Amino acid sequence: MSFKLDLHVHTESHGKILINAGQLRQSFKNNNINGIAVTNFYDISHALWLKKKLQEFVIIIGQEIWTKEGHLLGLGLKERIADSQDVEDTIGLIHDQGGIAVAPHPFLLLGVGEKVKSLPLDAIEVYSGLIGVTVVFNHKAKRLAEMMNVAQVASTDTTDPRFIGRSHTEVFVEEPDRILVAIRAGRVKLYKRPLPLPFVFILKNALYFKDIEPCSLHATHCILCEKTMTTRLFRKKHKCLDCGSEQRSRISCCDGHFMCLVCILKRGQALAEERGLPMAERYK
Repeated sequence: MSFKLDLHVHTESHGKILINAGQLRQSFKNNNINGIAVTNFYDISHALWLKKKLQEFVIIIGQEIWTKEGHLLGLGLKERIADSQDVEDTIGLIHDQGGIAVAPHPFLLLGVGEKVKSLPLDAIEVYSGLIGVTVVFNHKAKRLAEMMNVAQVASTDTTDPRFIGRSHTEVFVEEPDRILVAIRAGRVKLYKRPLPLPFVFILKNALYFKDIEPCSLHATHCILCEKTMTTRLFRKKHKCLDCGSEQRSRISCCDGHFMCLVCILKRGQALAEERGLPMAERYK
């Protein structure tokens, strides 16, 4: 028996629902997928709610965590894990909950980079459908996982229900409660298909258009104005609009807004809490 799972999906961002339960149920049926790992930033409340709502499918409680060294996925969590900690400490906290630690897009911006070589990871995301068209980053992650003899997974990292499972991991196991163990043991088969390259990506990153709405494929929006974020080829000096510190970064809002990581985390958590409603109202 096996389960086809997309192990990196965002359903909520800063208190805004991106994928609701009905869309998720339809996506599973349309794309022949058995479930997902819900890996939102900042909290796990939507993941917990979806697990209760969609009991006929596999919903893995996860979180994409901002460590000091870069993004890390915790899968199989019971409680939220705080951001801004050392990556080694964060992995320990994931393991304390009985979860597994996965390095997503390690060689893309905001991944843990070369640090991945020295970490006690349970798996490495060697194929991200979101960056599938830029083959080199996925290829480098795969080579490293093979060298380290670490389990490999594939996923989409999407916020669009139409593309859930376009790339995914088939886990060979009899019971759903043994999925994490099977992933760690490498009893998987990877399905690799890139997400389409949206025209919005070219407009914001290559042609420098302003005032662009986030693309549904990966709805990364500015925490200040909610327009799309951009990733430039070269670093540029920016001044954080909250604390005033100056940093060189490739990432900023398409309208020029910039905040440092510390301030983004503060604002993001505050905004998620500000938008928070009683769960029955918030996620219906």
